[in-house]
Amino acid sequence: MARSKDPNDWHGHHIISEDELVSPEFTTEDRIKRRRRIRHGIILMLVVLMLAAALVLAYLVNTRTLVIDALEPKPAAEVPVAVNEACPTKQFSYIDPGKMTVNVLNGTQIYGLAGATATKLKKRGFKVGEVGNASLSNVQVVGAITSGPDGYAQAMTVQRHLKDLKYVYDAKRPGKTVDVVIGTKYKDLVKEKSVNKKPGKLGCTPPKPKAAAKTSTAPAKAEPSTDNKGN
Repeated sequence: MARSKDPNDWHGHHIISEDELVSPEFTTEDRIKRRRRIRHGIILMLVVLMLAAALVLAYLVNTRTLVIDALEPKPAAEVPVAVNEACPTKQFSYIDPGKMTVNVLNGTQIYGLAGATATKLKKRGFKVGEVGNASLSNVQVVGAITSGPDGYAQAMTVQRHLKDLKYVYDAKRPGKTVDVVIGTKYKDLVKEKSVNKKPGKLGCTPPKPKAAAKTSTAPAKAEPSTDNKGN
């Protein structure tokens, strides 16, 4: 096969020479087309990359691999619950008797009742503070136990040992020490092996609806007294 003698011809294809590259025809139309092709290629590549990124992001969100706070459903607004401090409804933990102090007061005319009760509580491990006398608005009860806002759990714990104590809340009372005022219906402590030591609610009488307010009875209240009944 005879080779072409034209140096600008190779196997039937024309080779662009340097003169042709700088010719006005090449520098205008060809360069514009080349730039246009490059620009279109870049745009197409960006679109493909953005689409791929969107698909990957959607997959991660749907599989909870990626959590975007702005896309998370907002929780419903919590409705504030009214708290009755005089009769809380939450559960309290049973307190180790050795970590709390109880004042034992006699609300009856029975001589030595407070002292005898205090001795029994000491045997159960309670720290006994004051032993004395007090008055009850209604003595025909087992007794009353008084605490401040920090003594709910302590009051509940004592109720586990002296069943049916009426709870009296004192908002101004500081600390966790509680007062036990003994009434005439008090017989004895709950048997030690029967004491419930699981968390529970404070035993108190919740307020009745306003419609029934006229027939409601006020809980027994412990009122400090200076009278001497022989504790």
